[in-house]
Amino acid sequence: MSPRKERNKIPAHIVQGIRDKRKKLLHGPYSCPRCGLDRPRIGIDAKMKEVIAVCFCGLELKLDYVSAFEAIDYYNKCVDKFYKNGISHET
Repeated sequence: MSPRKERNKIPAHIVQGIRDKRKKLLHGPYSCPRCGLDRPRIGIDAKMKEVIAVCFCGLELKLDYVSAFEAIDYYNKCVDKFYKNGISHET
C-alpha cells in the first residue's frame, strides 16, 4: 500500500473539472448534424410516446419513445437517422 501523502492526491479543482466535463457530455449541449451549432433541443413527451429533436436551422426529427433511453440516446438516434436518410446539409 502506498502512503496517503498530500503529494499523491489529485487536486480538488482537477477532480471537479473532470466531473463537470462528464456531466456536460451526458446532458448536452449537442451539436446539430445539419448546421454544426450547439442548438438542437430534444423534447421528450412520455404521455404521447413521442420524441422530437428540433434545431433553429430547421431540422426536425421525430422518434418513437423508449422508456429506457436518455437524451443522449435519442440524440444518437437522430444523428443516425439524419445521415441514413441522406438529408441535405443545405438550408
